[in-house]
Amino acid sequence: MTRILLATNSEQFESGVREALEYEGQLRWWDDDLAAGVDLESLAKELTSTDAGVIAIGPGVRPETAIDIASHIDQIHPEVSVIVVGTLDSQLWERALRAGVRDVVSHKADAEELRQVFWRAAEATILARANLMPDIAEKARKANRGRVIAVVAPKGGSGKTALSVNLAVALAQRHPAKTSLLDLDLLFGDVTNALLLNPEHSIADAIDAPELDPTLLKVLLTRRERDLFVLTAPDSPALGELVTDELVTAAIDGLSSQFEYVVVDTAAGLSEVTLAAIEKADDVIFICDMSVSAVRGLHKVISALHTLELLREKTKHFVLNRADSKVGINISDVEAAVGIEVGVRIPSSRLVPRSMNEGTPLIESSPKSPVARSFLEVADIFSPHDGNAEAPKARRWRQ
Repeated sequence: MTRILLATNSEQFESGVREALEYEGQLRWWDDDLAAGVDLESLAKELTSTDAGVIAIGPGVRPETAIDIASHIDQIHPEVSVIVVGTLDSQLWERALRAGVRDVVSHKADAEELRQVFWRAAEATILARANLMPDIAEKARKANRGRVIAVVAPKGGSGKTALSVNLAVALAQRHPAKTSLLDLDLLFGDVTNALLLNPEHSIADAIDAPELDPTLLKVLLTRRERDLFVLTAPDSPALGELVTDELVTAAIDGLSSQFEYVVVDTAAGLSEVTLAAIEKADDVIFICDMSVSAVRGLHKVISALHTLELLREKTKHFVLNRADSKVGINISDVEAAVGIEVGVRIPSSRLVPRSMNEGTPLIESSPKSPVARSFLEVADIFSPHDGNAEAPKARRWRQ
């Protein structure tokens, strides 16, 4: 969810917003200068330094002061949605519109009205950030390209897509609008179902395009509510077969120029498309379960990649799925066969297939479950999390 900040000294309003939105984490920020209306430019900079996408100013702040702060925010971060909490006359409304205020709400608003106002503001922020993506791409230097993470498995049923989806959603929670997911299981991709998406476009829509430029790429992306952008696989396996490794390379280059993180869910085994993805990746996550066939299959995959010299300068990670299975081999046997030490162990759980069927990632539906915690461990590899990612940082908080 887009981060929300309430610039108010009202605990009652904070409680109402928290209950209406079912919002966890720190919400309220207060500085005495808000009431005094002093040095509003500095206040605007401090409010936006919290990385909040929606900032509500008031109650406890004069509407005139709130509008002036909103004007400064609009100048430095036009993508941030500002809500003024209070009552405005027609003259103040005109000033508010010029200042870029997104909405106005009464501090006595009921839960439904609060939900509508804040969700509209969050939606506007997400769209604004998405519209900035081409500009980001133009300014990006090669040294600042996003981190490309390819998830690879020797066979189907290894938990590859569940890992890819939960990893991408976790990174998107920590880095809103800066994470993308690419489904390269072009024949039987399941990312769409796993995230309950209804995409209008897929990577197949770029097959006949002269080039995959940032504008076209933006059109092809499907945005999920929690700040994740997905480039889906085509509905038809016949179309999937037409996607070339050159198109995949262009897609990954385009995504990595616009996003800080690009998670790639590859097809099982090693196809030309998967090899192209691995070649562009910075990190490769190998995943298999405790079955002998899966372990042997992964050994063959890794051996082939070494032979092709595709693992040079790649950071390799090994995730062992259903690591608590009692199947006659132990983890040290698996590590010896694969040649990589296990980094994260995912336990067996019926919650995983249920979450995939329901279209809700496990880290959202059962965040405290052992399996979800394992997925978050994988996310910690790429974006260490201290448990307070939702808490905006500012100099003075009032509980």
